[in-house]
Amino acid sequence: MKKGKTRATLVILRHGQTPYNAANLMTGRRDVPLTPKGEAQAAAVGALIRDMPIDKVYSSSLSRAFNTAALALQAAGKNLPVEKRDEIVEADNGDFTGRNHKTDPEIIAFGRIYGKRMPGGESDKDVVARVRAFYEAEVLPRLLRGENVMIVAHSGVLRAFDIVLGIDPEPADGEPRNSTRRVPNAAPAVYDYEDGAMKGFRYVENPKALPHAANKNGKPAQKRNGL
Repeated sequence: MKKGKTRATLVILRHGQTPYNAANLMTGRRDVPLTPKGEAQAAAVGALIRDMPIDKVYSSSLSRAFNTAALALQAAGKNLPVEKRDEIVEADNGDFTGRNHKTDPEIIAFGRIYGKRMPGGESDKDVVARVRAFYEAEVLPRLLRGENVMIVAHSGVLRAFDIVLGIDPEPADGEPRNSTRRVPNAAPAVYDYEDGAMKGFRYVENPKALPHAANKNGKPAQKRNGL
């Protein structure tokens, strides 16, 4: 008898709005709370995931991600624990933490070059490495078993997932960062899997989130390590 395909879903989203987001400040590892708007965004995720089967939930160990996950699950009526993971915390912005990324001349001049570490902090390459290790050790085995996984993290982590999942090619050291995708607060990206291979993805509109390029569908740009 022919065995059926194992299907699973991966849902990844950024946390709700924080005071630093609202002020265009680089947050990094600083543990800031959600704003009232951010809490409303997180609760609105509940309606978006209510009918999605979810077996396992991970969040960054920072409170803005954990609280977003908790509020979304509560609003969805899903009684699931949230496992905090350090591997999916935001990039360490080092000396840039708390500074305005739109107006600070040093930040603007620094740019985003792959493999180039922020002063006292991490590079995009560093984030990709830890996200890939987490995905391969923790998430992919669950997807191969047919479990549905939700992850709540940060914009830098979601861009890293774009590389890990093969949506964006990984730049060489010294090249500009490929991904220019603007990652809105609390808007889920949904990835469909079959036998551990990602077959397609879509971005789901959150009416409480800021305007963004949502409801976009796509397929992975390339395959790597069986993804």
